[in-house]
Amino acid sequence: MSLVGRLASSAWHFSLVLIIALALAGPAQSGVIDIEYIDSSGFGFNDNRSVTPVPGNPATTLGAQRRNVMEAAADIWASRLDAAISVRARADFDDLECGDETTLGLGGTTGLARNFNNAPLSNINYPLSLATALSGQRFTNFSHELRVTFNFRIDDQCLDDVDGFWYGLDPGVPPANGTISFLELALHELGHGLGFASLTNRETREFLGNPPAPDIMSRFLFGLAQQQTWSEMTAQQRDATSRSGSNLVWIGEQTTQRAAERLLAPGTVQTSPAIGGQASFPAFIQGFPPFPPLSGLSGSLILVDGPGPGSADPSDPWARALACEPLDNAAEVVGNIAMVRRGECTFAQKWQMAFDAGAIGLLLVDNVPAGSAGAIERDRGVGLDRALPIPIWFVPMATGDLFQSALPLNATLGYNLTAAPRGTTQGFVNMQADPETEGSNVSHFSNTMMPPSLMNPSISNIRFDGDLDFVPEFMYDIGWPSEAAKRAQYSGNWFNPARDGEGCQLSMELRQELPLLTCYLYRNGAQVWLIGVGTHEGDRFEFPDMFITQGADFGTAFDPDDVVRINWGEITMQMLDCNTSRVTLNPDDPALESFVTQMTKLVPADCNRRSNEQVNRAFNGTYFDPNRDGEGIQISREGDGNTWVMTFYTYLNGNQVWVIGAGTRSNNRIQFDEVTITSGGQWGPAFDPDDIERTPFGTITLDILNCDDLNVTINAALPEFETSQRTMTRVVPRNC
Repeated sequence: MSLVGRLASSAWHFSLVLIIALALAGPAQSGVIDIEYIDSSGFGFNDNRSVTPVPGNPATTLGAQRRNVMEAAADIWASRLDAAISVRARADFDDLECGDETTLGLGGTTGLARNFNNAPLSNINYPLSLATALSGQRFTNFSHELRVTFNFRIDDQCLDDVDGFWYGLDPGVPPANGTISFLELALHELGHGLGFASLTNRETREFLGNPPAPDIMSRFLFGLAQQQTWSEMTAQQRDATSRSGSNLVWIGEQTTQRAAERLLAPGTVQTSPAIGGQASFPAFIQGFPPFPPLSGLSGSLILVDGPGPGSADPSDPWARALACEPLDNAAEVVGNIAMVRRGECTFAQKWQMAFDAGAIGLLLVDNVPAGSAGAIERDRGVGLDRALPIPIWFVPMATGDLFQSALPLNATLGYNLTAAPRGTTQGFVNMQADPETEGSNVSHFSNTMMPPSLMNPSISNIRFDGDLDFVPEFMYDIGWPSEAAKRAQYSGNWFNPARDGEGCQLSMELRQELPLLTCYLYRNGAQVWLIGVGTHEGDRFEFPDMFITQGADFGTAFDPDDVVRINWGEITMQMLDCNTSRVTLNPDDPALESFVTQMTKLVPADCNRRSNEQVNRAFNGTYFDPNRDGEGIQISREGDGNTWVMTFYTYLNGNQVWVIGAGTRSNNRIQFDEVTITSGGQWGPAFDPDDIERTPFGTITLDILNCDDLNVTINAALPEFETSQRTMTRVVPRNC
């Protein structure tokens, strides 16, 4: 299944009130978004019916699972936004009915304000949530700034083929088939409440207020044919452009820039040789990663060979091309693109069989003619209950028949790079300006974009892991403060609990602007460590030049001239929130396999925390002795504010060594009494945490001399490491 519910009218317009007077802030709350659950006892978010825990969500009652997802959604948004004072949200469940276009949820601001303290622009209406975040003050007569409501009937299976909401929170586990991601829905509705909503009269597109004034969103809604923003148009022009299709775009600079990085051009399959003089064929793109690079993914196109019931006609060339069970021709498929016919089993099963056989990609051929009922004619994605690292491209039945008749072929799953990215016009993101729809559809991005956006007007149960795509940049365009002032929230030690014994330590240097990453890993049982500086790219950290070293020795035998630095490769940390990251390691060495690992903080932080409530991480960073360049330590005050973690990167007999320990601070001393050295691990997919051997190394004491310098005392318990003392300074000084 694909489309499971329309979010039509999900931008909830309350009886908006223009606020003039302000009240001083009440008791300070620490969150960016504070949620109040207002359901009655035993219902909605307080439903006490027993349920089975789902991946990432251990709660055993329905209400607790729902609350866990809402809190996770608040954490994800709060990781990317900041506020002078908490924005208060009320959340509940209600009967939003069921039908052909079922409303899954509603969300919106409870009021609007203009000319408030710290307002970026004068005489412009802002949603109450944003006005509160910017002003740092509460507005009179309001107990909350935004409201979200969800349809309880979904869990009562009121929709055909829908079993209810998916309350899982493990980003590596997609929603089960027949369910709807509640995390995606919660993020979507909170997005409306935070400001992704047109504050105009839904029927007339008149501005609101007394006197009426443009809202902040109208300054960025732009009619290409009119060459005007909504704030410059008449109400009649705004109403007309709200149904003008790709003519209505968003011109916010940050959204435009981020969308250009993400959105994909229409899919194609290139064949070699050409077939009847044609070498490029349109294709549909599955709506989630992995996606091939812009240059495409190439390989021999291999028609899979069963087994399976297939067609009753033995002359049917597709009779054994269903991939519903392990393939008989896996030796041909490995390293190539598997061509599979639709039918007999789920897309997920076919995807799994192709992956298990070693395919690098899956080309799925429709089994009904284009234009007929049920034909694959979309780029929205289909429901898949697993996550696999090979892309899926779809082609119509006629195209697949043509490919099959022309085998052998080489194929490239790629894109039509002469066409505009899906969901854009003239480089700008399209809004949902449906010619057939009245009302609040402009409070969404267009459904034509690929990959889909969180703020499209419909959702499917495709794989969803909490990705906000370029919606935070939309928020920045309308004035929301970014997380820049609290970027140190990402610093700390990261690891995968299923791969305990390896990990990475991230510190934010240079006033939180320069990320520095070290990763402690293994190769053939021996320790290795990597180091590099990177850039923050909104939703991710990129480290394009990670280095590995060798050649030096420990203690008095260390000579910086012995250190050999080798470019190792690149690492990307894709952030879900301040505690969860998908880490991709791409080594240059062909003997080392690239791999992706889901990491969490060793000591989780509170992601729903404003910059002025953050843990003081002033001493987090990387330190070294300039006379011993090539080794050093990295220390981190973790998210609980009490735990300090230190990793010492050094050498023994020319080989890299790292030791790690947790400690506590008393005054100007941080004491690490149980520092450990490890061995036994393997690189990448071969890693087994049971292989790790941990040996007590000794103790390390750090005495803070000033904001840049430490006195380091190493008391080694192992005979091959001598006891020593040295002064270390920051790699990137704070100039205190």
